[in-house]
Amino acid sequence: MNPLFLYQTLRNILFIILVFALPTTGFAQNFTTSEDYDKAYSLLLDLRFTEASSVIQKLKSSDKNNLAPVYLEDLSDFLFIVVTEDQQQFEARKDLRSERLKALNRLPDSSPYKLLAEGEIHLHWAFSMMRFGEYFNGASEINKAFHALEKNIQKHPDFLPTYKSMGLLHTLIGTVPDNYKWATKLMGVDGTIEQGIGEMEKVLKKSEGKPELKNLRKETLFLLSFLHINLLNDSEALLRYQKEVEKETGPLMNFAKASLYKENGQADKAIEVLMASTKSLEAFPYLNFLLGELKLARMDKDANIPLQKYIKSFKGKSYVKAANQKIAWHSLLVLNDVPAYRTAIAKVGGVGSTMLDEDKSAQKEFELGQTPNRMLLKARLQFDGGYYQEALRTLITSKTTELTTSDEKLEFTYRLGRIHDELKNEKEAISYYEMTMKNGADSKRYFASNSSLMLGMLYENLGQKSKAIKAFEACSEFNNSEYKNSIDQKAKAGILRLKN
Repeated sequence: MNPLFLYQTLRNILFIILVFALPTTGFAQNFTTSEDYDKAYSLLLDLRFTEASSVIQKLKSSDKNNLAPVYLEDLSDFLFIVVTEDQQQFEARKDLRSERLKALNRLPDSSPYKLLAEGEIHLHWAFSMMRFGEYFNGASEINKAFHALEKNIQKHPDFLPTYKSMGLLHTLIGTVPDNYKWATKLMGVDGTIEQGIGEMEKVLKKSEGKPELKNLRKETLFLLSFLHINLLNDSEALLRYQKEVEKETGPLMNFAKASLYKENGQADKAIEVLMASTKSLEAFPYLNFLLGELKLARMDKDANIPLQKYIKSFKGKSYVKAANQKIAWHSLLVLNDVPAYRTAIAKVGGVGSTMLDEDKSAQKEFELGQTPNRMLLKARLQFDGGYYQEALRTLITSKTTELTTSDEKLEFTYRLGRIHDELKNEKEAISYYEMTMKNGADSKRYFASNSSLMLGMLYENLGQKSKAIKAFEACSEFNNSEYKNSIDQKAKAGILRLKN
């Protein structure tokens, strides 16, 4: 064989291999942000998935070596799955996780986006898996996310985006009750609430006034608001975040705004925010549930309509039992129609799941088959909406004959304690909380345990640290079966807050 011919043949084969290998080996893979990247990121945070997909496809075609679209596609899947709770889509998309991680692994080690994107993808699927009850797989993903993000901070300590997700993980790990700490140690993860909040606050501070970090700031602001509403007790922080959240737009931020207004006893403003954007209600079904809940607290005649929309439009199982329960309450309290209440509450048994506390409560009411005490239920809903004077009036104008069971009497003092607490009548609040704790020590209901939690928060706000810790520690001693996990978790957060 002619040596020159052999050489030319080998050269041509090599050339062909190189040409077809260009997307993966010919040029270095990169993670490059741009105007289109920021646009897609912004659209995803506003849950505008179709528009975001078009921009992502444009990014992919413009530079096949840019792996930033890989991360954006995973973020899109995560947000879609979480807000719709569509299990079919979850099953269809979750196998893409390994393909995306494999692609991102081709990024150079010098890129701060390599471990960030890896950690974020693990975090996305951890929350998605847990949403559908895959707790073991979800825990494994959290472990991987934690270590990837931790390593990224060590390698790139000045790379701000890492602190958003690391802060979230540190905060959540910090609220794990003591009796589950062995699990976090086994996973090799640790963190405190103070550490996590500090990291996310750092992101807010350093991103202020920087357009290129606008999306990171928006996402961090949403997470901080969510954590403070659901786990922490910092009224000053909530007010500070509220001013920042009010400047933002989109379904997630409308959720944050409405939740903050609700937390601060401003249900009218929360309803106004939710009703002002039909697009938000369509994109994020849970907002219909929240709107119906708030309108029911105000005793609106049409409070059932957004709840019915939620049941019709939502593909998942969360809050479905609770939505049917609230429709039943609307019949009982607003329409004064007991047969309609019974028809609506009967639907609870055949729908949804009992993964969430609110759905568990709805299922329990269905199983008991007892019509709730209308006076206590009305006061409770009015209180939850921030209508404190109306709730107090409902209770003090009632007759003692309306309280027929020990649980109803227990709830009566509990509600009075909560109302006086919000009205800043500390002496009366402490008295009613202590009365509820004493009389409800052996009750399976949550009134005594939550009174202990609220008493701890009250003492904390008064600066009486030792009394606050004592009240928080007492929460786990009660025998309540309702809301136990969430109450104990918040009490744990309170103890850590004070001891640190």
